Formats: sequence, structure tokens, C-alpha cells
Amino acid sequence: MSEEKLKQEAERWYRQAVDDLDAAEALRLAKKYAQACFYAQQSAEKGVKAVWIQLDLDPWGHSVARLVRELPDVVKPNFISLLDDALALDKLCIPTRYPDALPDLTPAEAYTQREAETAIQIAQTFLSAIQSWRST
Repeated sequence: MSEEKLKQEAERWYRQAVDDLDAAEALRLAKKYAQACFYAQQSAEKGVKAVWIQLDLDPWGHSVARLVRELPDVVKPNFISLLDDALALDKLCIPTRYPDALPDLTPAEAYTQREAETAIQIAQTFLSAIQSWRST
């Protein structure tokens, strides 16, 4: 794929990451904290996948931490400091959606406003780092 097409495809992934972050914020305001956490995780995941795509690599999986760890050395320094945050988001991928992922609770009962706010803040940090990288 040409460099221009790679940038265009990466831009599509980045735009969806921004939209997912907007959805997370709307869900937080609606007090749907589990869903806000999930969309924050999705935002960071799609944002990091945009980096992979722009580099003409094939991102696979849903772990933001793995996607960061396996970035090529040429770009990894831009994102490796976010690894702990990536791990925090990874923990939100499954249990925010399935009632059998948590003992005796549904996701709606288990997640709090503070957790949603933190997840959104982390996703914003990821998108800022990605946008900075894209601007260089």
C-alpha cells in the first residue's frame, strides 16, 4: 500500500478512536460508567492501531499493552511510558460488558464515576500522544 493510502487508513482509525472517546464521555455523563470505561478502552486500542497501520503493520488483538509493547523500536519510545495506563485499560475490555465476568455483580453495578473518568483521561492521554507522533 502506498504511504498516502496508509496515512488515509490510519486517519480513519484515528477518527474512530476520537469518536469512541466522545462516546465514552457521553456515556459517563449519562451515568453509564461500565460502558464509558469500555469505550475509553476502545478509543486507545483503535488509536494505537492507527499507529500500526500508518507504519504498514498488521495490528491484531485487543490488548492496548501488547500493541504498545510490540511497536517497532523506532516509535516505541513515544508510547512506552503509557504502558501502565495501557494495562489499566486492558482490564476494562471484557468485564465492562459481560454479566458473568464479575462475581455476583453486573457491569452496571460494578463500575463507578471515578473509574469512568480515569479511563477517559487515560484514553485522552493516548490520543494526545498519538496526535503528537502523527504531527512529527
